[in-house]
Amino acid sequence: MVRKYFAVASIVLLLAAMAVAVDSYNQEWRQWQRAFLTELKRREKGTLSLWDRLEIERTIDLERVKVVTEPGRSVETCMACHTNVGVPGFEQDPLRDLLALHQNVTVVQEMPFDQIGCVACHGGDGLALTSERAHENMLSRYAEIFEEALAKLRSPKQMVRQKGIETIRWLTGDDFGFSFSAPPEAREEAIRRIETWWALHRDTFLAAGYGERESPFKTPNPQRQALLERPEVSPIGETLEFVGSNTCVACHTTPRPGGTSYIPPSNKEHVERWFRDELKTSTNPEIYLYNHPWLAEVLANQFIDDPQRRKELLSLVDEARRTGRWPEPQQVQELLDLMRSLDVTCEACHGPGGEYARMMMKGLAFEFEGRSEEAAQLIAEAAKRARENARRSVSDPRIWRIIEQLLSR
Repeated sequence: MVRKYFAVASIVLLLAAMAVAVDSYNQEWRQWQRAFLTELKRREKGTLSLWDRLEIERTIDLERVKVVTEPGRSVETCMACHTNVGVPGFEQDPLRDLLALHQNVTVVQEMPFDQIGCVACHGGDGLALTSERAHENMLSRYAEIFEEALAKLRSPKQMVRQKGIETIRWLTGDDFGFSFSAPPEAREEAIRRIETWWALHRDTFLAAGYGERESPFKTPNPQRQALLERPEVSPIGETLEFVGSNTCVACHTTPRPGGTSYIPPSNKEHVERWFRDELKTSTNPEIYLYNHPWLAEVLANQFIDDPQRRKELLSLVDEARRTGRWPEPQQVQELLDLMRSLDVTCEACHGPGGEYARMMMKGLAFEFEGRSEEAAQLIAEAAKRARENARRSVSDPRIWRIIEQLLSR
């Protein structure tokens, strides 16, 4: 009897191991890498031997194509499937040549995929390893996602209706009074409210990039959420101050400023990549002034003491953004001069540096006093806020339009 149980257990274990092996072999990201590498080998040798195929399997590797991006130091796996860079002859996605696809995108020519990643421009889930999950919430699909979710609200299946309203709540932060378990009449009334809202706000919804929302299972504080989504203010709503990017790079170009080891050497590479003449506000202040979502507002609040003049300047900037007609330079001369003198670059993505500078200086002072643990905590918090602000900024297409304009000049 013991032998019988042992034999059955052995067979079950063998079958489980085989199932794991088959599942590993058939993972979607592996399929696309296998297709790409097989075609390359076929072009080279014509007919593939068993050894060639085994060599291809050995070459397939997720780690090899992981991208650790600069904005926020986040990891992306998009190129596990979109693995083709610079090889012509592949016509179908995801194996079309990425360089050919982006040949007119200056920012990708200057700063390739392994520096900025894909999600910063396209959205989606950068850690997903299947196309369905990876593309589920891409920026270009927001309307499609919303309308798919709206259709699910009329499903006869309760779980489908639940998933639909959860998606709408995630996208908009509102359930419009819809309950997936309510009677049909009540559901239909709520659906009409959602359809009316969508008809009125669809264009605004897409332009504003809604989609970066809290989980529907949380109850967000709208005022708190609004503050957290603004890189130009502190977590308690205070308007932050620009200090100029020269203040930032004074520390971040050196691996060990003040004798500490809390600023990693990778900062030097990051600064060299982004602190370039063509990206500074002193080079083309007008582009920053009329395209950046909050830079002019912070400058005006920080440096323009006269409330009436501040209001006048911001009105001119707002009108220029809406109409595309720029005022005469002398009408906004104070703001242009500030952009030339401060040379904002780092802060254009990370938000005003006054808060970071204070936290960093206090942290370095703690370190000098021997309070290393407190220093580490304070500097880590400054770094966390800087990364979070950078992630929020690069999710705004207006930032990329500025970078594209500056790099193409």
